[in-house]
Amino acid sequence: MGKTAFSLNIFHKLCLTLLAVSLVPLVSLWYVGSREAQGVLTYNISQNLVGTTNTVAASIGGWDDTNLRVLRQVAKLDDIRSMKAERQNPVLKTVGASYEWLSLVYTIAADGANIGRNDDKPQLQYADRVYFKTVMEGKENGRQVIISKTSGKPALALSGPIRDDTGQLVGVLAMTMNLDVVSKIIANTRIGSTGHAILLDAENKVIAHGQPERIKNVLQDLGRHPALALDGVSERPTVYDADGKQVVAFVRKLPQGWTLLVEQDYDEAYAALRAMQRNALILIVLTAALVGLVAFFLGKQLSRPINQLTAIAHELSTGNFDVNIPQTGRGDEIGELARAIERLGISIRLAMDRLRKKA
Repeated sequence: MGKTAFSLNIFHKLCLTLLAVSLVPLVSLWYVGSREAQGVLTYNISQNLVGTTNTVAASIGGWDDTNLRVLRQVAKLDDIRSMKAERQNPVLKTVGASYEWLSLVYTIAADGANIGRNDDKPQLQYADRVYFKTVMEGKENGRQVIISKTSGKPALALSGPIRDDTGQLVGVLAMTMNLDVVSKIIANTRIGSTGHAILLDAENKVIAHGQPERIKNVLQDLGRHPALALDGVSERPTVYDADGKQVVAFVRKLPQGWTLLVEQDYDEAYAALRAMQRNALILIVLTAALVGLVAFFLGKQLSRPINQLTAIAHELSTGNFDVNIPQTGRGDEIGELARAIERLGISIRLAMDRLRKKA
């Protein structure tokens, strides 16, 4: 004997209807709200990263402009333009003493020979230095991040031209300065607990890092940092994967030729969105459980009397008229059905009695 095919009865249909009526609007609202919230949060995160980057860039730019102004003003002094050590040294010592981050202020002749310096140490040859060559090639300024022999930390060598009365290039004025000011700016840049900044030189070597514990050595090469290879990361914050986790990053090229990178862990940046989605999911599950419970009891209240009346109708169809119909006192549709079945039973009984008499 074949199995009876499963079909939805009134109880099943009622439960499914109540669940659909309650959950479909709720899930739709959650979906639309989640997308809107994600868009708003993404915009706020982008604005935060871009704003932080602009603030850091402006701070570094202000510090750098100060050094450039000092360099230009000193290079125009007659004592410096004389290219004579006895006239230059007093000026160089005054400049070095006026700015605490300057460790060395010195002049270089066109052939690379050291002329004057503020530290009274032996003169050196600077012909092979990048910052010297850059100015001698006609550029207004030369820069090179080097390792200070005194502190062992990154230092910036900044240079500019020295010109005589006719505008002829006669030498180079250079300043070597520690980067403590820049390092403090980078170290103090925080976004939440994971957001930080990284400053790289023109060769993508680390000048300063907001998480110094990640740096293995001075001027560590970060040229392969995944954020630097992202398309459009300098136009808008972009997400990349690093060591199994997602990071939101924004990159900006600075006028000095340096690269400023600001990044934050994706999980922290989008923590508010995930909390909202988690709470919404909990609400949906609780709603489904509550609606399911209500539907179960309502379904039972509706299907139980119908099943009883179905069983009674079956008994009447087999000729068993000694049945009790308990639902006749109800004032709803089930009561109407019960009374109709009661009348049907009476009619069948009378018809059966007439047939027996005729027989």
